[in-house]
This record gives sequence, structure tokens and C-alpha cells, in this order.
Amino acid sequence: MRFLFDSPALFLPVSFVMFLGTGFLGALVRRRWPELLPEHHRERFGATEGAVLGMLALLLGFSFAMAVSRYDARRQLEVEEANDIGTTWLRTTLLAEPVRTQMRGLLLQYVDARMEFSLATAGEPLRRSAERAVGIQNAMWSLASIAANERRDSMNYLFVSALNDTIDVSEKRRAALESRIPGEAWGMLLFIGMTASLLSGLAMPSRSMLLLVILPVVMACALTLILDLDAPRHGWIHVPQKSMQRVQQQIHAGF
Repeated sequence: MRFLFDSPALFLPVSFVMFLGTGFLGALVRRRWPELLPEHHRERFGATEGAVLGMLALLLGFSFAMAVSRYDARRQLEVEEANDIGTTWLRTTLLAEPVRTQMRGLLLQYVDARMEFSLATAGEPLRRSAERAVGIQNAMWSLASIAANERRDSMNYLFVSALNDTIDVSEKRRAALESRIPGEAWGMLLFIGMTASLLSGLAMPSRSMLLLVILPVVMACALTLILDLDAPRHGWIHVPQKSMQRVQQQIHAGF
């Protein structure tokens, strides 16, 4: 089922069909067995339906807040990484030759690898880009360590500090991509949504198709929006990579 939560384009029609099916099931039960909902129980039934819809609205609100906070965190980390790479690039001027030229060549490869990571889809392309970036990180750190051991001064310290921040933020970005709303929470949202659709179908006094479709459409669209915000590698909503593109252009122009 995880693949369903990785594809908002697939989740939208599937969730709509699930909600619509349970709504029609409720309407069918009402028509065939009207004694299940006698007139004197209608007020209590309405209270139950309202409570379920209220619970669904509360869970949707919390889930939306979680998805938005994760999206904002990924967007802020994109800017932070661009700033750290840009600072590291500027501080290469503090290094002595030939380390300066070698480090700039590695940074040129690194910013390209990180852009590839930022734009890669999940799976093998993402794994390859991450491994490439880690290999370049190790090469840059080894080169900086050699330079720092040969010349222990404040200039090298400033560069090593910037390089350390650049390496650290890459793991922060990867962890932010892996931070998702748990599958159990999605299961509960779908279950309560189907329950709300079923109760609405049971309570629907009319056979109007439009009335039965409205609630499934609204719930499916709301859940898909939350899922799209929560799925960083799929769907229609993505974190802009403008800061990373600008620092990439800066490094290519200055090399």
C-alpha cells in the first residue's frame, strides 16, 4: 500500500472511489432496510454523523499542519544548503595552491551532484546521486584535512568550518525527505473518511447522485493535497530549487 501514498495522482481517484463506494453502500442499505434507521432514532444518528465528520475535520487539520511544516522544513533546508555551499566556495580563496584549485574542482562536482539529488525521483536515481555526493564529501574532507595539518591557522579553520556545515546539511535534507506522515495515520484517515461517507449515505433522504458525490470529492481532494505536500519526490507540489540553481551557476561561472 505504500506505493499509493507515494503517488498523489493515483491516490486521488482511488480514495474518491473508496469514499463514493461506501456512500452508495449506505444509500443502498437505507433503501433496502429502512427499518435500520427508524424516525425516532434519526436525531441520535445525526449526532453520530456530526461527531464522525467533526473528528475527520480535526484529523484533516492536524495532518495538513504536519504536511505543511514538513514542506516548510524542506524548503528552508534547500536555502540553507545553498548558502553553505556558496560560503564554502567563497572560502576556498583562503586556501593555498594547489589545494585551492583541487577543492574548487571538487566543489564544482559536488554542487552538480547535490542538484542531481534535489531533482532525482525516488529509487535508484536518488540512491546513486546520494552515493556520488558522499564520495565527493569524503574527497573534500580528506583534502581539507591534509591542508589543515600542513598549515594550522585561522584561514584553514574558517574553511574547514564551512565545509563541515556543507556536509552536515546534506544529511539534514535527506532526513527531511524521509520524514513523512506515518502510514498508520493515513489508514486512520481513510477509515474515518469511509465511515463518514457511509453514514452520509445512510442519512441521505434523497437519491440525488450529486448529493452522494459532493462529500467524496471534497474528502478525496483534501487528502490528496495533504499527500502531495507530504510526498517530496512525487505529485504536483515540489520544493523550488532556485537557491541551489543560483549557487550552481555562481560556481560554474567562477571556476
